[in-house]
Amino acid sequence: MNLVLKILYFILLGIPQAIFNPFFWIVLFIVFVQYKRTADFEEKMFGFTTTNPLKRVSSSLMYGIFGGFVGSIIIVALGVSIAGSGLAYVWPLALLLMLISPHLVCFSYAGGIISIFSLLFGFPKVDVPGLMALVGVLHAVESLLIYFSGHLNASPAFIKDEKRGVVGGFIIQSFWPVPFILLTIAIGIPSGVEAVNMPDWWPIIRPQGLNLENVIYLMMPVVAALGYGDIALTRQPYKKSRESAVYLIMFSSFVILFSVLGSRINFFKYVAALFAPIGHEYLIIIGKKKEKNREPLFTIPPFGVRILYVLENSPAEKMGIKPGDIIISINGRSVNNIEDLKEIKALSPTFIWIDYITSTNEKKYAEMTFYPYGFDSLGVILIPKDEDVASISLEESGVIKKIKRIFTKKPSS
Repeated sequence: MNLVLKILYFILLGIPQAIFNPFFWIVLFIVFVQYKRTADFEEKMFGFTTTNPLKRVSSSLMYGIFGGFVGSIIIVALGVSIAGSGLAYVWPLALLLMLISPHLVCFSYAGGIISIFSLLFGFPKVDVPGLMALVGVLHAVESLLIYFSGHLNASPAFIKDEKRGVVGGFIIQSFWPVPFILLTIAIGIPSGVEAVNMPDWWPIIRPQGLNLENVIYLMMPVVAALGYGDIALTRQPYKKSRESAVYLIMFSSFVILFSVLGSRINFFKYVAALFAPIGHEYLIIIGKKKEKNREPLFTIPPFGVRILYVLENSPAEKMGIKPGDIIISINGRSVNNIEDLKEIKALSPTFIWIDYITSTNEKKYAEMTFYPYGFDSLGVILIPKDEDVASISLEESGVIKKIKRIFTKKPSS
């Protein structure tokens, strides 16, 4: 059998083992709980949910399995081993960092800190290139999942901005249970294990302090949980998430590159260890700065009412109305706020025609017959003109700002 096909075969055999691992179902349940919280948030803010939590979980499950397969191929191709990677130190530190800020649970921070301590003080003793390569691969898989599915679970929300007041936006929160194949190192070939002869250039990530002639690599099914959180104000969620994915794949590529070099040149171990947390924090800062400096898409218009979200299979969707469009009038009556829309609904017309302006400033007309029950709902979320609504405060976060707050905090009198 061809070497590549044989490796793919073993990966395909291993991933189902990870799926049937009880821990995988625990992760899947946690994903469901997260999406249920999102649904409860939507119900509280709008009175309905945009997507059923079970549907979101099903989507995340399919993409997670796909991401795990791709990630397993990268891990095997690089020869990344968890032997000596120090994950036993990384996990507790990641949980402690989460107390400072939720986004610090990312392995870029804990992995970078553990690696720096290992390089400077010799404790804990970890394989720095292997650990940082694993961090890079996890982010590469995350970028792939964000690019293809990060926007699917975006929730509309009213966001209170310091400069612009209440605007419309989207809270992007996606979670994926990811079944992986990781590599571990053993001495000798265990009985009943089929061996594959790898080429001389493999592994690309060379394990530290081991003679490769005396070891073999074993495939081990594991489960990972990946997540993505962001806010889309100035772009549609799919554009925001795809831009984030592009930046993240560039970041992960550099982490993997520095790890490969670090397995051969000692200097690049330091580069990889420092680049991971600093580069990741920089991505977050740049992303938030772009959102603050650009004009939001869903602001209050000078006339009419702007649409933030259109429900699936709703009358508005069937009429071709899209998020960002501005409704000018319904049945010849001007619509300048939500109350105007309620007054029209109270008449229960069986036929309506809508004049609206698209997000590209094109005037359009749509109509629909509501027979026999009359007009009940367009199935849209509108940007409110009254700021006294449930909204989320848009505040900056990040390590640099938190440190700055500590040193600039005024002493109590």
